[in-house]
Amino acid sequence: MKIIDLTHKIEDSMPVFPGDPPVKLRTESSDADYITSSLSLGMHSGTHLDAPLHARCSALTVDGIGLEELTGAGFLVSGGEMLTRGDIAVIKTGWSSRWGSEEYFQNYPGIKRHLAEELVEHEVLGVCIDGPSVDRPGETDIHRLLLKNGIWVVENITNTDLLPPKFRLFIVPLSVKAEASPARVFAVTGSERCIN
Repeated sequence: MKIIDLTHKIEDSMPVFPGDPPVKLRTESSDADYITSSLSLGMHSGTHLDAPLHARCSALTVDGIGLEELTGAGFLVSGGEMLTRGDIAVIKTGWSSRWGSEEYFQNYPGIKRHLAEELVEHEVLGVCIDGPSVDRPGETDIHRLLLKNGIWVVENITNTDLLPPKFRLFIVPLSVKAEASPARVFAVTGSERCIN
């Protein structure tokens, strides 16, 4: 069994989507026995999950998505082609290699409409992408299409190049009554009991 972390690390002043609040990680107190820190960030910082409320498709917030809906058989989609079938689509664009650069939040590929419609027909639980958005810059159609059909979205994953064709995917957001949440996302491979 192997665990592959697909999450960008939360760090002070990490890259955020243009217009989003900056990430501030501070040590508030420190003595010989303890350190206490504080974290201030937007809910769409780093690797995060979007619930339907994000696109005003319904009142469903992150805490309303059951944990059983946040794990399942993952499958890769690369070059617009579904490589296998499963519960959760992982869109591999290679865009995460630009993480930390100015171009990461510019001209990113998103998902083409025909693929999004195919994922809706397939009735996936969720869609994850290794870029800042399922939409192209300035667009919102793909978010709306997926979220209005009850398909949650995870953006800003990484390490998709390490994924085999079959894996089990786990998405662990905060239990928060909000339209989005930072999340830890990881895949488990190499054990048929975990994948099926």
